[in-house]
Amino acid sequence: MPPTLLITGGTGYLGYHLIKLTKSCPTHATFFQTPPPTASPAVFHQCDLSKKDQVHKLIISVKPDVIIHTACSNKSSKEIDAIVPAAHHLSTIAHQRSIKFLHLSTDLVFDGTHAPYQETDLPNPLHPYGKAKTEAEQIVRFHCPAAIIIRSSLMYGIDPLDHQTRWLVRGMDTGEPVRLFTDERRSPIWVHTLAEALLELTKMDFQGILHLAGPETMNRWDFGLAILALLRREAKPNIQPSTIEASGMIRPKDLAFTIDTARQLLKTPLLSISEVTNQLREEKS
Repeated sequence: MPPTLLITGGTGYLGYHLIKLTKSCPTHATFFQTPPPTASPAVFHQCDLSKKDQVHKLIISVKPDVIIHTACSNKSSKEIDAIVPAAHHLSTIAHQRSIKFLHLSTDLVFDGTHAPYQETDLPNPLHPYGKAKTEAEQIVRFHCPAAIIIRSSLMYGIDPLDHQTRWLVRGMDTGEPVRLFTDERRSPIWVHTLAEALLELTKMDFQGILHLAGPETMNRWDFGLAILALLRREAKPNIQPSTIEASGMIRPKDLAFTIDTARQLLKTPLLSISEVTNQLREEKS
């Protein structure tokens, strides 16, 4: 029998794309406030992952063989506050019940001063979200040593548009000023690639930390222009380059990842944005 899969954060962007790819196995997903779609191959369960009793009730009911924990974002302080308890409850019960556990983390556990980052580099987060994710990683490693902790980077997609791309396109359409940093470097990854790689990892014996990101490092300005090119749109004058310093914000500047381990481990190709662009255009032609 195919394994039973539980995806936390099923109404989130990554969760949505994961569910699209899991039609061959029984799939369950959690949601908290965002209502699930009326038609979905997954069975949805409302659950506050920060509540131990709700998590245990869910796991006992679903009996998953694999948990992919994508829930808890940085959109609000309430969601950030849920990161640590959710990681604790899920990793503890996953270990107790011998459930394969994949935990999604972020490049924002680093301060951006010692790139490119390898899996063995020590986190030093600058913000509450990165700090919560760092603590969650430590909790998962302690309570579920067999877990896979995936650190990823900027996630993008066009079907539907990801959050950052929607913001960029909305700025194009409204004419509102949009500033994209030339001094912030990330390793963006196509959401389809990330989802495929996660599902591949559910079938592997790997455990520990894995950096899973795109093969090229881009600043936010160049990345924004590449996204617009993917959408066959040209930047309007209100789309302007800027810097972190000019914004007055405190952000990690260089979060480039070394992804050698992921490339050696996975069959899923880690595509650059130009490769994604070419692939999508070939599919449409």
